[in-house]
Amino acid sequence: MKITERLKAEHGVFLYQLDQLEELALRDTSMDVLAAVVETIASAEDHHAMIEDQVLYPALVQANGGEFALLSKARAEHVELRRLVSRIRSRVFDEHTVCAFVALLREHLEREIHGVFALAEELIPQDTLVRMANWDVDHLREAAGVPRPWASALGSDPSAPADLRLQVPPHDRDHRPRAGR
Repeated sequence: MKITERLKAEHGVFLYQLDQLEELALRDTSMDVLAAVVETIASAEDHHAMIEDQVLYPALVQANGGEFALLSKARAEHVELRRLVSRIRSRVFDEHTVCAFVALLREHLEREIHGVFALAEELIPQDTLVRMANWDVDHLREAAGVPRPWASALGSDPSAPADLRLQVPPHDRDHRPRAGR
């Protein structure tokens, strides 16, 4: 899977969630509920935007030979979205603020799908786009020292092919995460 396909799939989920949030905002829903729904979307969007800002956008700048208007606009929208979310998190908002967040994020996602990602597909080699799709898995987990969730399952499964089984030192076997802990 290419990073553009991954990000488009995430955009599809965000667009559905934005439809739901907009319905809630237009139905006289409590501010606490609206804030909670915005927080749910915004926390996932923060991670999503971080991947765009740290992985895809720099690769696009490099492939293009410099910054360009479409990318500058996307970066500015990330800043404006964070400003709106910050306002909602501070509890100084109304349903119009929520609707502004919905409208801006929806426009931003569509612009990326049809503009930024299409350009990435043209300018960045396909094999690079594929490698970029796993950037956060490969780098964030390692940086945080978080074991991959599938690793302990393979290590403890004697029926797993030997080349997939982890070599877990005896002293670490008792320290594996257990369900319900």
